[in-house]
Amino acid sequence: MTRRLAVGIGVISACVLGFGPACTSDDDGGNDQAEAATESEGDSGDGDSGDGDGDPGDGDGDPGDGDGDSSALTYYKDAKPILDANCVTCHVEGGIGPFALQTWAQVEQWAPIIAPSIADLSMPPWPPNPSCNSYEDERLLGIDERELLLEWIDAGFPEGDPADAPPDPEPPAPFEADFSVSLPEPYTPTQVPDDYRCFVIPWPDSLTEPTYVTAQVVEPDQLQLVHHVISFVADPDDADFYIGLDEADPAPGYECFGGPGKLDWTARWLGDWVPGMDAWYAPPGSGIEVQPGSSLIVQVHYNNLNAEPVADQTTLGFQISDTVERPGTFVPVTKFEWIAGFGNMTIPAGEANVHHSATLDREHELFQYTLASLGVGPSEEVDVWRSALHMHLLGTQARLSITQDNASEDCLVQIDDWDFNWQGDYMFNEAVPFGAGDTMQLDCWYDNTEANQPIVNGEPKQPETVGWGDGTFDEMCLGIIYVARK
Repeated sequence: MTRRLAVGIGVISACVLGFGPACTSDDDGGNDQAEAATESEGDSGDGDSGDGDGDPGDGDGDPGDGDGDSSALTYYKDAKPILDANCVTCHVEGGIGPFALQTWAQVEQWAPIIAPSIADLSMPPWPPNPSCNSYEDERLLGIDERELLLEWIDAGFPEGDPADAPPDPEPPAPFEADFSVSLPEPYTPTQVPDDYRCFVIPWPDSLTEPTYVTAQVVEPDQLQLVHHVISFVADPDDADFYIGLDEADPAPGYECFGGPGKLDWTARWLGDWVPGMDAWYAPPGSGIEVQPGSSLIVQVHYNNLNAEPVADQTTLGFQISDTVERPGTFVPVTKFEWIAGFGNMTIPAGEANVHHSATLDREHELFQYTLASLGVGPSEEVDVWRSALHMHLLGTQARLSITQDNASEDCLVQIDDWDFNWQGDYMFNEAVPFGAGDTMQLDCWYDNTEANQPIVNGEPKQPETVGWGDGTFDEMCLGIIYVARK
C-alpha cells in the first residue's frame, strides 16, 4: 500500500523493541515465510552466491578494508543500498528503531548481530506471507539481497571505499496537504511499554460540503515513540459516542486498545501510518467520502520501551477532492453475530489451536449495508484494493480470501505468525474483483494456553475463556478491505 513499513533489522532489535517472534516464540513462522518467499521468487541458482574461489573477502586477512579483490562485497558498494532502502526508514537517529543504521560507524557496530533475523525474515518486519499476493511497497528482502547481506557479514562486513557508494535515491515528492490537523493537546504516554490512545478531532468547519479523502500523511511529533496511527471518521449523528469517551477521561484523549471504542463501524477506517511510510493513498481515481460536521478519531500507538515518554502532539495532513471517479470505503469482514453479542466466538482456556471463521457471499447483508454509500447494487461487482487483518493477543495466524464464482481462489492476505504490534493494511498491485456468486472467507486461529499469555504486572496472565470484545484481553476475528466502485 503506500505502505507499510516499520522497524528494522536484527534479533536484538526485535527483542529490544519487545516485538516479534524473535523474542516470544520458538515456532518456525519465520522459516515458513522464508520458504514461501523462496517458492514465490523461484530458484536463485546453484546455491553458491560467491565467485567460486571460496573466500568472498579480499584475501589479505583484514575483513574491514575492502582492498584487493575488486569482486569482494563491501558496505559502500553492496550492503549500503540494501540497508538504506529497507532499514534506514526506521533505523534513524531519533526514530523508533532502537539503533540507527545510517552511517558506516553505526552499521559496523551492529553488523555482528543482525544476520539471524535477516536469515529468518523477522527483520525487516513484513507479516504477510509472500505467496498469498503481491503488494505495493513490500518490505521484504529478495533472495539475492538476503544472500548478499549474509555473505557480506560472514566475510567480516568489509567497509570498502566510500567512492563506491551509489548516489542517494531521489527523495519522494513532498506531500502537499490541502489541510492539516493536530491532536487537540499534547499527550505524554503513561502505559509501559505500549499505550493506545484515541483523540477526537473535529472535521474542519470550512468544509461545508461532502468531501473525498484521497490521501493522508502522518507527521509524528515524537518519532521515537509513535509506533502506528490509524484514523477513523464518524458521521455527525454518530460522533457523540466517541466525544463522550473523550470527555469522560480527564487526560487528553481516551484509552482505546482494540479500536476506536466500539466496532459497529460508526467510526469507519479512514487511513493509517507506520514508521517508514511516506503517506497513505487511496487507489487511483478513488477516495473516501466524509460528511461536513464529522469527527476524526485518531488512534495512536505509543511504544516507550526504548525512549523516555515525552509529550506528543502528532499532526495529520489530508489531500481531498470534491469528486472522485470511483468512490471507495473500508469494509469490515466478520460475523455480525459476534459483534451483536448473540453469536459465540469462544476461545476456551487451555486450548492451543482454536479456529473461528466467517463466510460471506457478495449478497450478504453486511456488504449490502456497508457498500450502500458507494451506490452499488447487492450483487454488483466491485474492486477490492486493500486488505488487513485484526486480532488481539491470543491470535496466531489468520487468512482472508475470495472464492470466485468459478471456484478459483484469490488470497488477499495471510499472516502466519500474528503479532498485534505489527498490524497494517496492504494495497495490491492489482485490484481483485468481488461480484455475484463470489464468497469472502475469513479464518482466524488462536492459542489460549499458558505459553501464549500476555504479561500482566510482570507475570504471565492465567488462561481464561474469552470471546469477542474491545478489551485488551478479549479477542476479535476481523478482516478489513478497501472496496471501490469499478
